[in-house]
Amino acid sequence: MPGFIAKRRTIFFILFLLMLLFWLVTAQVKNGRLTVMEKPVLAVSGFFERIISGTYKSAVSLGDSYVFLARTHRENEKLKEELDRLRLENGAMNELLIENERLRDTLNFKHMNPPASVTAQVIGKELSPTSSTITINKGSDDGVRKGMPVITSAGVVGRVQTVLPDWSKVLLVTDPASTLAVRVQRNREEGLLEGKLARCALKYVSYYADIQQGDLLVTSGLDGVYPKGLSVATVVKVTKREASAFQTVVAEPAVRFSRLEEVLVFKK
Repeated sequence: MPGFIAKRRTIFFILFLLMLLFWLVTAQVKNGRLTVMEKPVLAVSGFFERIISGTYKSAVSLGDSYVFLARTHRENEKLKEELDRLRLENGAMNELLIENERLRDTLNFKHMNPPASVTAQVIGKELSPTSSTITINKGSDDGVRKGMPVITSAGVVGRVQTVLPDWSKVLLVTDPASTLAVRVQRNREEGLLEGKLARCALKYVSYYADIQQGDLLVTSGLDGVYPKGLSVATVVKVTKREASAFQTVVAEPAVRFSRLEEVLVFKK
């Protein structure tokens, strides 16, 4: 204990002087008299009092500000969580509305076309440099058979290539192994449409055939696979060369395969 006091002797001495000065000033104020020496003492003590008082007020103000900021931060976090939840709910609701619209179009198209059909979901896609196929969640247990045409309300998708009990693989019209009989809706010119991966092409079209950019190609029904009159593709480029007896016709599929989610399998 003596060692503790010795180490802090200066601090205790200053505190003692301040207490003595404060006592003297208090006594003189009570008597209503201030000497020439007491005025500086009073000024010094007032200075320290103002510092202590100001420090206390600042500390209180800082504490209040911290509490306010902490409360505001918590409220902001709650609002952010609520906003994120509402965004998720809104996104899910929009997805349901879009899916409902797609299913309504599919059902309307199904009712407009009498042949029996099976509605299926796309569960897989293979759009590689060598093939274009999709996988659907319906198979032989649902009445799906190899060679059946697959369509949507937008047009022809392709035909069933492989069938298992609960799923099937569909060869798209853009696959190089796919060919189907089509005709130009405008003038009934006929041709054979072949898959070219990203697009399709009309084969063996005479140089003199009237084929124009923007022409809609529909199924002719002559191949015995697809019903007559279904949209297949739109002509996007026509090239004629005098040295060739045929013209080159490139067509864009009517169905956007990158957005495909539901299809109809027509039963024969």
